[in-house]
Amino acid sequence: MIKSSFKIDEAAIARKIEAAKTSILEEVKNEFAAIAWDAVRFSPVDTGAFVTSWSFETGKSGRPRGKSSLNRPRRQDEIKKREEGLQNLLSDIDKIPDLESTKVAVLRNGAPHAEYVDTGDSEEVGHIIKGKLVRLHG
Repeated sequence: MIKSSFKIDEAAIARKIEAAKTSILEEVKNEFAAIAWDAVRFSPVDTGAFVTSWSFETGKSGRPRGKSSLNRPRRQDEIKKREEGLQNLLSDIDKIPDLESTKVAVLRNGAPHAEYVDTGDSEEVGHIIKGKLVRLHG
């Protein structure tokens, strides 16, 4: 009979588990960032209210953002407004209190005209942003 004993290096295993967790959490953050980018990329920009009204919430995070386009100047700088909207979302991602135990994250647009922008009405076709995001990110 041949028999060998091996000592398990628990500290090394713990470091590998922690490194794997960190890597997985980075991948989750990267996916959230991709969703954020697509949300602002698909959003129309006129006053900037809609594109800057996106927010991530987890039930533990703060109040959703929402801006009205009423009385705002039109034809805003599209690149600046998209960047502002993206920075808002990236900030939300960084502020998720406990990403490791978060089961659901909701992307929402709290602008009062969000539903209209997405679905349109009998006279104007909507941008169908929600459908595009679901199709791309499931």
